[in-house]
Amino acid sequence: MNAIESFERNRDRYLRDLEDLCRIPSVSALDPASVRQSAVAVAELLQRHGLRNVQLLESENAHPSVYGDWILDPGAPTILIYGHHDVQPPGNVDRWSSPPFEPQIRDGRMYARGSSDDKGGVMAHVAAVASWLDGCGALPCNVKFLIEGEEEIGSPHLGDLLRKDRDLLHADFVVLNDTPNFATGVPALTYRLRGMCQIDVEVRCLTQPLHSGRGGGLVPDPVAVLAHIIETIDLNQEAVAPLQDDESKRIASLPFSHAFPLAEGVELLADDDPWGRLWTRPSMTVIGFEAHPIAGSFNQILPSARARLSIRTVPNVSGDVIAARLRKAGKPHAQVRADIVSAAPWFRIEPKGPAFDAAIRALARGYGCEPVLIGAGGTIGFVGTFAEQFAGVPLLLMGVEDPPCNAHSENESLHLGDWDRCCRSAIFLYQELAAI
Repeated sequence: MNAIESFERNRDRYLRDLEDLCRIPSVSALDPASVRQSAVAVAELLQRHGLRNVQLLESENAHPSVYGDWILDPGAPTILIYGHHDVQPPGNVDRWSSPPFEPQIRDGRMYARGSSDDKGGVMAHVAAVASWLDGCGALPCNVKFLIEGEEEIGSPHLGDLLRKDRDLLHADFVVLNDTPNFATGVPALTYRLRGMCQIDVEVRCLTQPLHSGRGGGLVPDPVAVLAHIIETIDLNQEAVAPLQDDESKRIASLPFSHAFPLAEGVELLADDDPWGRLWTRPSMTVIGFEAHPIAGSFNQILPSARARLSIRTVPNVSGDVIAARLRKAGKPHAQVRADIVSAAPWFRIEPKGPAFDAAIRALARGYGCEPVLIGAGGTIGFVGTFAEQFAGVPLLLMGVEDPPCNAHSENESLHLGDWDRCCRSAIFLYQELAAI
């Protein structure tokens, strides 16, 4: 019996293990006790399926992460597999078709919070390791697991953990198992992410409120000035780093549907080069606006207005550049402040070399079709942390999410056919990387 045959024989048992994990409401933003319960459950799962040296990695004021390994030979190639066991809050429970922490399988999908993001991804690699050990008695290489407990709150302690446990986590390859596939049944390797910068902008025109009948039309309205500034900041004017010809052709060749990744019925701002706009160009979103609520409003001109902007950054376009442009956008009669609140870097890695070739072969074998090289419009904070701490080590970004999975939304689900294919791909990946 080989590893694939072992997986087929034990598949249903692994799915039951996944269901048990998804029953734990490990919401890192709200429920520390449940996150710890989840960490203990993950540790027990790793031990039960043959991982060794299993332990909780603790830091002060941090949710616990979980470590486990299986070492064939200290000199053999070593793969570090990253995932996370914490989840997002369920959102509006009334919009779920079944309770978010009571997994249900319908129409070939498992519905539960965390099923695709990221407990399904974690379980795929646990199943792959268990299948090698059960079917062959050993793995073809060394494998280490790091299952974080704080990804959904921005991984605030991950950098310290990677530095503190540098020797324990040393690896030749890192698999960051928390990114989406291109389509259901079509696997993907993600090689670029936009960065993110939050900027608070305040426009002040008066020292105190003024009766709108006494000043309207004569003195500036800070709400209108702020809205005008936001409207006129055109990030498409920024001198983004040019793409190489092969990357431009690769992105342009990918099909795009208005239903993916956007909601149906949305009128696009532009339909030329949609993937390029999402992956390689900056954008700005107003995520907060403060003036005076409609309830209780009356005829006065406010002295100031504030907004919080989320800027998606790309090579050559930083939050500092955008903040400087915002400060200069105020008229002579308006004082404008623009303060950076938080920032996470953009990421890009050249998707070439032996490790990427091995991952492409493994995904093709597991899914039965060629994988797609993609970018992402969002930002994944832990990727930049790994890029910094594992400089020079190939980072392979992959996962189990397909476009309809509703990660971070109501009715999150996992496509079980894709989960099977991901498990097989992980089995092949260890073999392919071990041969490098």
